[in-house]
Parts: sequence; C-alpha cells; structure tokens
Amino acid sequence: MNRDKMLVPTIILDEVKANGVQIVNYDKIGADHFVKIPHRDTDFLFVFAYEGFLKLIVDFHEIFIPKKTVYFILPGQIHQHVDSEGDVCVIAVDPSLVSDVFKSVLNESCFAQVPTSVSFTKAERMRSCLTLFADITQDLCNNVFKQHIKRGFIDAVAGMFTEEFLVMQKHDKKDSRAITLTNEFKSLLFLNYKRLKSPSEYAQQLKVSTPYLNEAIKLTSGQTVSYWIQHMITIEAKRLLFYTDKTIKTIAYELGYSDQAYFTRVFTKSEKISPQAFRDKNR
Repeated sequence: MNRDKMLVPTIILDEVKANGVQIVNYDKIGADHFVKIPHRDTDFLFVFAYEGFLKLIVDFHEIFIPKKTVYFILPGQIHQHVDSEGDVCVIAVDPSLVSDVFKSVLNESCFAQVPTSVSFTKAERMRSCLTLFADITQDLCNNVFKQHIKRGFIDAVAGMFTEEFLVMQKHDKKDSRAITLTNEFKSLLFLNYKRLKSPSEYAQQLKVSTPYLNEAIKLTSGQTVSYWIQHMITIEAKRLLFYTDKTIKTIAYELGYSDQAYFTRVFTKSEKISPQAFRDKNR
C-alpha cells in the first residue's frame, strides 16, 4: 500500500463544490485516479453496486460490496479504491445538503457501517432514480426550477440509502428531546473531539447539565459521553498510525494532547494495545 509519509490528502470535489453533488461510475476510473490512494472526502459518499462488485479499504478495514448492495462513507473517513467491476456508482453529496433526519441515522454507525444488500425491486428503483438524477445534473440548461429539482433528487437518493441503514429501534418510544440532544452532541463531537475532551465541556456547549447529557446519550446510543469522545479520538489515532509515518508525539499533539505519555495511556486503555504496538502489528 502506498502511504503519504506525513499527510493523508483531503479531497474537495470541484463539481460538488459547484453543484452540491457528483455521480461517478467506477467503470470509468483510471489507474492513476486519486481514489486509488488513501484519502478523505469532505462529503457524504453513497455507494451502489448494481452489477459486479467494489472492493475498498475504509479506515484500514477491507470492505467488499457485491452486486445489489449499498454502502456509505462518512466525511473524514480514510478510504481507497482497491478493485471494481461492472456497474458501480458513487454519489458524493455536500453535507449541508443532507437532511438532519438522514444524518442522525448515518452518524449512528460511528464509522462501523457495513454493506447492506437490497431487494431486486429496490435495486431497480435506485438505478432508475440515479440514471435520471445523473441526466439532470449533467443537463446544461439552467431553468428556474433546476436547483429545486436537484435538491429533491438529493433528498430522494439520500433517503433511499439511509432507509437501508436505519437501526431497527422504536425511536418513537424514546424521549424525543434525548434523540435531538444526541444528534446535537454527535455533530459537536465530530467537529471538536480534538479540542474538547470531557463530558462537562460538551454539556456546557449544549447548555445542559453533565448528568442529563450522559443520561440522554446512554438512552439513545447505549454508551456514555466519555465512550464516544474516546471512540472518536482512538479511531482518528488509528488512522494516523496506520496511514502515516507521523511520530507518536506528533499524533498525540495533533489530537490535542501535549503529553505523549498520557495519550499513550489513554489509547492503550481503550484499545488494549499501545500506539506503537498497533502500528507495528498493522504495518
């Protein structure tokens, strides 16, 4: 595997920046395309294998996506294309255009999503929708309704994908305020985990008490606030250990720890292996 020694590139797609969305069929990916190297995207990526297959590495795990299967990659996850064959497409969507309703479901995976097969009927429906969507996005005509039509298709596509990953829980039986607070917490966490390290800091930002925040998060996710903070830190640490040659000290500092020894203790307690041992084991 080719690794950039000190930096994993973050890709900002020009077409997504201009139009909010881009649809790419992987049968048109050349050998020198940027997807062949480990990178991050700033967008949500929705993957649909209609025929054939797609093989990826996502956060140092190999993911195999067979035909009639959907998958998604969250902004910030490190991934690369390994191999593909047949009709496989990826839809990149600007996060600001993904409904909060869908984000709340997708973010529940916390970087542990798995490929999900869909029925023949749903696969045909998705393919038809994506074909029409691609035609609309490539149409140079700029009529007054085009942006509204495009936004409608983004909602439709994101909704069809998200439906397949919806955790089978009766959220309506839970405290709706707890669900809202959990979504707000996770959004805050994704942006601030390198800076904010304690439950009380997140509670202060969200203007609730620390016990109430913990109670709400545990009710909806089954885990505490401290667990999710730790989870975000360790997953990013593992990415940097695996994909770069940055020193442990540099990684600790990048993740908000001025004391390398303390960072090592935190990582080891969480993962039952030291940062250096994790790197040695996975190289």
